[in-house]
Amino acid sequence: MELRRDEDDRMMRLYKASSEGCVATLNLLMEEDPLTLSKLSVNPFGETPLHISAMLGHLNFTKQLLSHNPKGPKLAEELDFHRRSPLHLASAEGYTETVQALIEANKGMCFVRDEDGKIPLHYAAMRGRLQVIKLLIRAEPKSILENLNEGETVLHLCVQYNQLEALQMLVGSVKENNEFLNSKDQKCGNTILHLAVMLKQIETIKYLVSIPEMIRGANSIFNKSGYSAFGMIEHLPKDFKCVEILNIIQDVQKHDNPELSSCSWKYWWSKFINHLKTYDVDWIKDRSGALMIVATVIATMTFQAALNPPGGVWQQNTNTTELSHGFDCGKEDRCLAGTAVLPNLHRDEFIRFLAYDTTAFLASLTVIFLLISGFPVKFRLCKWFFNLAICIAVTFTALTFMEGVYLVLPTDIKDLVYIIYEGLFYSWNGMFGIVILLHTIRMLYEPVKKYCPTWLIQITRRPSQINIPLSCKSSCCLAG
Repeated sequence: MELRRDEDDRMMRLYKASSEGCVATLNLLMEEDPLTLSKLSVNPFGETPLHISAMLGHLNFTKQLLSHNPKGPKLAEELDFHRRSPLHLASAEGYTETVQALIEANKGMCFVRDEDGKIPLHYAAMRGRLQVIKLLIRAEPKSILENLNEGETVLHLCVQYNQLEALQMLVGSVKENNEFLNSKDQKCGNTILHLAVMLKQIETIKYLVSIPEMIRGANSIFNKSGYSAFGMIEHLPKDFKCVEILNIIQDVQKHDNPELSSCSWKYWWSKFINHLKTYDVDWIKDRSGALMIVATVIATMTFQAALNPPGGVWQQNTNTTELSHGFDCGKEDRCLAGTAVLPNLHRDEFIRFLAYDTTAFLASLTVIFLLISGFPVKFRLCKWFFNLAICIAVTFTALTFMEGVYLVLPTDIKDLVYIIYEGLFYSWNGMFGIVILLHTIRMLYEPVKKYCPTWLIQITRRPSQINIPLSCKSSCCLAG
């Protein structure tokens, strides 16, 4: 029991000495028990004294620990509870000389991964430790190609943690490796340019678009959401950074393809068409069942109205001489059994009735066809067409009803009803026109607003909105 207490006391003194960097205490403990370092593996602590010393940058203490045999050099291989080596911790803190000492003890630790798949170089990149990055790359150049568990490269980490100088240094080391520069992570399929645009890192984007290898993939490499790096900006919340990024992208595209300059109609037309493509389709997913029922009911009603027209059909062949005044059985002077009655009395009105009924029937069939055929309603223009078909089906069903009612009314009240009918006709058609106009404006508003020339935006702004500097990034700047 006494021996156990002495070992625990000695171990506590060792860990205290490692946190203070006291080499004298370390030497004293080694004199008392040369096997002190050999007993570290059975202690309950997660870190070894070398972890603590390296994390705190105690260079002399670290070197002294590494110099002791036979266990000294093997201390560099020990991992803590998160599977991090002393080299991981020293790299994260940026202690260049300590990192050099650990590399000299065992440079193979440059490839050791922690529980997240990070090697020491990843820690140095995340914290922007430029000198440490140089040492690690010089020791093991291939370590720069090591990916994390989800496929991110060290370049992804630089962008994620906004370490531009570290990114520049690492890109300079692998500039000829085009595949590595445009590597995509496994989770989202984003390249580093995707990530920089998503995080709105202006300076990082400016640097990346200066690299020809990155430009080539900016519009041709797509992530798992189907967006290119340059295309992502259109799907982010709009602010001043977005405007500046759009300006950068436009400058790059003008330089890469002079035909697509901001003064070219081809440029604005291509941007306009691209913006028409994607749209929110949740409304169709949520209402597809109801739309199918409504379209089916309309198709059924209009089908029945065509086969059983108002006023019925002739039950037998009838001559004009047998009919009352007003009926006209045509050139043959005979109304055939099974044909509609009212065309022989109100020819023009009945033709309008059939025109309305046929239009509503075909529009409702169009809606049914679009729903069951997998029509690409994710496109703005397609959604507008879908809305148009629905509105036409409902509108012409209403017109069919009003025309059918007018056909079967008694003659003595037709003039009065016609006034009501005329008001309803123009009211309904006016409402139809307003709805279609609103859908058209909704479809065109965002792309027109987004891609109209800068001079037009300046004209339409209020005076207080003009000449707000793009570099103004805080809300207090706008408040002033």
